[in-house]
Amino acid sequence: MSHNPEILMLHRVLPVFDADNYYFQRKTAISWQRFVTLLDEIEAKGLVTLPASALAHAIPDSAIFLTFDDGYIDNVEALDEILRRKMTATLFPVKQFVQQGFSPIDDMAQHYMNTDSIPDDTRRSLLTGRLKRLLRVIASDRYRWLRQRWFNIKQDSPGIFMNEEQIRFYSERGIELGIHGVSHRLFTQLGTTSLLSELSESARWLEHLGQKSKPPLCFPHGKFNHSVLALASDFSSVYLTVDQQTEVVGVWRRKWVVEGNVGIS
Repeated sequence: MSHNPEILMLHRVLPVFDADNYYFQRKTAISWQRFVTLLDEIEAKGLVTLPASALAHAIPDSAIFLTFDDGYIDNVEALDEILRRKMTATLFPVKQFVQQGFSPIDDMAQHYMNTDSIPDDTRRSLLTGRLKRLLRVIASDRYRWLRQRWFNIKQDSPGIFMNEEQIRFYSERGIELGIHGVSHRLFTQLGTTSLLSELSESARWLEHLGQKSKPPLCFPHGKFNHSVLALASDFSSVYLTVDQQTEVVGVWRRKWVVEGNVGIS
């Protein structure tokens, strides 16, 4: 039985590497070639992909886990390739992102790449600074108002996220769905009532999309504490964080797959 299973974290899988692309700069995208190379290596090593919920039980040393955060539209091609190879994965979609086809951070990222109206200092802040922290917590309507006031941008960027029909399609074909919240707000910054709403509403939504068993849970931005875990225990028994050490039993570290890192440890 593996005590340190390989759990891989992915967000976007884009056609080609582009050093100027926001998602590659943020290390939340890999190229299609990098993705295919990863799957080739999994097959060559005789590893077996399992859904994240399997972490609640004893797992073989040959197990490996593929997880996708947020529900980006380019995950469609990636999941098609996974199913073609008779593999599986766990998708952690965000309810509002999927239903609205929109998130403030991703919308600003698209405008960051496609317009010259955003000043350089704002671009830097989006990548690493205060603006990104603000966009994590701001309501969509407030964000749109600020976007128009600051940059005179009125239109949302289209085609960022999968829709419910697509997610249901993959659920029906064995792709596991996991809780990642309704709004992607930091769980550690929510009061008890708001957090319970995020968890229960997300769980009901996933059930509506076809998730039949108790889903795994991926903390938005990887943040959790003991209060979050206590409330989450009614909704999940498998918890995933980001690429950071954790000594909390039942919380699993994931390896961040980026363009430059090769090989499976």
